[in-house]
Amino acid sequence: MGRTLRLTESELTKIIQEMINTNEMALSHQDFHTSEDLSDLRNAINSNKIVSVAFVKKDGSVRHLAIKKYLSSYVPSENEKSEKQANVESNNNIMRVVDINSYIRDVKGGLDKDAAAKKCWRTVTLGNVLGFLSGGKFKDLRQENNIQERFGDEVYNSLTKSMVRAMDAEQNQQNVDLQECMK
Repeated sequence: MGRTLRLTESELTKIIQEMINTNEMALSHQDFHTSEDLSDLRNAINSNKIVSVAFVKKDGSVRHLAIKKYLSSYVPSENEKSEKQANVESNNNIMRVVDINSYIRDVKGGLDKDAAAKKCWRTVTLGNVLGFLSGGKFKDLRQENNIQERFGDEVYNSLTKSMVRAMDAEQNQQNVDLQECMK
């Protein structure tokens, strides 16, 4: 005999949304940390260089951020973390990053560096990333994450001008390389 399970509407909605997200996300936390194609990007992030990212927020709008992995002025809590807290990024397919523009804006606005460092953390869902721009090279993840099918053309084409320029420059270089090979 089956047991009766009582869920609130919000709990049921959350479970359904997690199932949808799990089935639709192509770029997983594991893929992000092991893919050979993303090694340059990982190296830039791990060396704390500024990287641009475009991703779809929960409300369906696109957000563009200049991110870093950490800030030297941020002092993390010394409290011991549970297993879930320690593995929050891999368990939820997210990346926690510093929004460098928010940090600079808050410091210039009069906030002390410690307070600004606490306010500028953002969460990026890896399965909703359109792409990353690092060192003038754009890593396009729109196809891998099925952005066009999931969110439509408007979101799919919501890259920054610098991201589009980087893609165009790479395409032009490929064309030049191809022409030289054909000579």
